[in-house]
Amino acid sequence: MERWRTWGYVAWGLCYWAGQPPLHWPIAGWASALIFAVLVIHGPGWTKREGWWAWMVASAVWLALLHGIRLAFWPLTFGWIALSLYLAIYLPISILMARSLARRFRMPMPLACAVGWTACEVLRAYVATGFAGCMLVHSQTPWPGVLPIASHFGGYGVGFMMVLSMAWLVAFERSTRKPAEPTFWDRLWRDSTAVAVLLWLMFSMLGLWRRDAYLQELQPIKPIGRFLLIQGNMPTIFDASQELLQRGWIEYEQTTRRAVASVSDPSSIDVVIWPESIFGGLAPYMQWDRGAKIPEEFDDNRDRFEWMHRNLVGAHEEKMELLRSAFGRAGKLPHFVLGTDVLSVAEGRLDRYNAALWIDDDNPADTDFYAKHHLVMFGEYIPVLSWFPSIMKLIGLGKLSQGESPKAWRLDNGRRIAPSICFENMVPHVIQAHIRELSAAGEEPDVLVNLSNDGWFRGSSALDHHLNSAIVAAVENRTPMLISANTGISAWIDGNGRVVQRLDRLTSGWILAEPLPDGRNGWWSWWGDFPARCIAVLGCMPWALALLAKITPRKTRPRSDQEILRS
Repeated sequence: MERWRTWGYVAWGLCYWAGQPPLHWPIAGWASALIFAVLVIHGPGWTKREGWWAWMVASAVWLALLHGIRLAFWPLTFGWIALSLYLAIYLPISILMARSLARRFRMPMPLACAVGWTACEVLRAYVATGFAGCMLVHSQTPWPGVLPIASHFGGYGVGFMMVLSMAWLVAFERSTRKPAEPTFWDRLWRDSTAVAVLLWLMFSMLGLWRRDAYLQELQPIKPIGRFLLIQGNMPTIFDASQELLQRGWIEYEQTTRRAVASVSDPSSIDVVIWPESIFGGLAPYMQWDRGAKIPEEFDDNRDRFEWMHRNLVGAHEEKMELLRSAFGRAGKLPHFVLGTDVLSVAEGRLDRYNAALWIDDDNPADTDFYAKHHLVMFGEYIPVLSWFPSIMKLIGLGKLSQGESPKAWRLDNGRRIAPSICFENMVPHVIQAHIRELSAAGEEPDVLVNLSNDGWFRGSSALDHHLNSAIVAAVENRTPMLISANTGISAWIDGNGRVVQRLDRLTSGWILAEPLPDGRNGWWSWWGDFPARCIAVLGCMPWALALLAKITPRKTRPRSDQEILRS
């Protein structure tokens, strides 16, 4: 392998890493797309040595980007290494895919580069439950003017256009050094690509400016509601003591009191939001159908089970009374969205959920919860080991059930909010599917709310990766997103992907968010990532056809009489 390619992969790795947090230089993201195109277009035939080198460089990049995972719990060190080594395979795959499309299927080089890159981003968002963090689009969140196309084609569309733009420049530079009479189709492709890139950048910036001007014309606009996002700095560890959990809960209660006291009219607050798992503490919320059967975990001891139920109900009421007291006795209480574990017992089956609890104090019967649907591998379940609860308990992880459907809760003014938990907003098709399902049921949300407990990651850049994903999700769905995160980063994000307000990591504080209705719907809300999945299928075609050729038996031509006689 030539020396320039060796250093080319190193340069790609440095630029891709610099484009993501903690440095988060958007120009470095463009530089990584440019170097990727150079490696594809100027590279000769594929060799195993190049493949191994590309994988090793990419492994170093992913280990650096995801090092915060290892801080959560010692077994996750193995998960951090395994995930990084797995994600690294997509760099050599994308380069090999692009070269195959260009050289074997005569696809124009810039398009082949964009297809190869985007196909691999789609694949890693789905394979092994999916990981869509640290995509190329996430390097551009400081520049909202680049993001509007995400409302039509998702974050994949932004990455596609970035690689297409840079690959066009590389191909154009190459054509000037090796002049040859271009065919009609070469000129058509070259010119149409240039026009598409220019229109993309122009309309992105124009659309952002026109949106601001339109909102100014409509002033004053009534916000969707007033949301009090609470953030504490509660340490999160698997073997947390009772004292530590109680101290953390008290910190959140006191922060809520200070936040309410800072509002001139507390009765104007519509919703108070606490992060993932914080409200539960040592006493999860319990829902029981009071059926004849009780969970087998209690060995048919109904008295013990009912005693536990009474204690948990009593603990919940005590905690709610403390929150009510923060608002005083006069005036209407807000709604509460609280992160907690939920124990649900129905027909004798016990399910434990990581959930967001919805409490309407004026209508206790309307208490509801959203159970997390997309569980985190190695954090909330471990492949194969999750089938053995005793082993999970031994390493400090309990069995967690998977939620079934999204929820949308209605405010007093008729607006709706839809919750997600933890890393669910890092998987684009999960949030889009939630909104599509709710919209089909006539419950389209006006604002998205994410509850997270990122205290596991000790203030590392994992918090920034999570925030970047939320920014892109807000643009994709053209819906404001509010984040309440333990240890940070809590934020208020508008439908343009701009962070209106945020809190620093590892601090306690609050945000009084008043998001405005967006009112726009891009094509993403209709077709989701279908175009991106089509690109993934297109990218895999060379290998699919090669595999088909191998497994299909070759038809042998019957020998002629002359050939038989000659033999």
